[in-house]
Amino acid sequence: MIRIPAGEFLRGSPEGESLPEETPQKSIFVSEFEIDLLPVTWQDFQAFIDGGGYDWLEMWSPEGWADRVTEAFHQPRFYGESQWAQVTGPRQPVCGVSFWEAQAYARFAGKRLPTEAEWEKAARGTDGRNYPWGDTWEAGRCSSRGGPVRAAPDVGSFPSGASPYGVLDMAGGVWEWCADGFDPRYYVRAPDRDPKGPESAQMRVARGGAWNALPAAMRCANRNAWRPGARFSNLGFRCAR
Repeated sequence: MIRIPAGEFLRGSPEGESLPEETPQKSIFVSEFEIDLLPVTWQDFQAFIDGGGYDWLEMWSPEGWADRVTEAFHQPRFYGESQWAQVTGPRQPVCGVSFWEAQAYARFAGKRLPTEAEWEKAARGTDGRNYPWGDTWEAGRCSSRGGPVRAAPDVGSFPSGASPYGVLDMAGGVWEWCADGFDPRYYVRAPDRDPKGPESAQMRVARGGAWNALPAAMRCANRNAWRPGARFSNLGFRCAR
């Protein structure tokens, strides 16, 4: 894991230059935390499966357990499916996991999901840059739409795309679940210190773009969200503590 020191960073985007949900741009204080160097891989997630994580009630939130029981899933979507056999491997980021599965895995691993503010600080540092590597889009620093394979490449495949703190794969790869619920106007009323998202929301935040996303989606300030039960081929996560 990578230690991210306590302090302020410039969150969001200037008004008139971005989507409304990214405004206002503002300095936010975030306490010290650690975040995974890389997204959780299929190999990592296998330990959760083998360890009985899908049947371990204590690892799940009440909402997550109810969803698992209702949907009757016991492994990630796409796990072991023949159409993915040639593209999924142990070092690829796990995908097809809901917010609830990501949350349960994080507890299993003795960690948690990062807050949206923590994720953005780890991705862009303190200078408000647009991408983990700087202000300008540069092809070849992360995976994006039009790649040779319709799936995320192995984690760590783009070292030149590292964030100022050295965190890898914060752009491209898979969208990454964060702990926060999503409110498009949350930044207007969010606290200036360790914001944790709205108290209730139907959607959950995901950050970072993905292997099938366009460059604009890879921006550090870009916010996306899905219902917590979504289990797509471009949706994964990393942990914090």
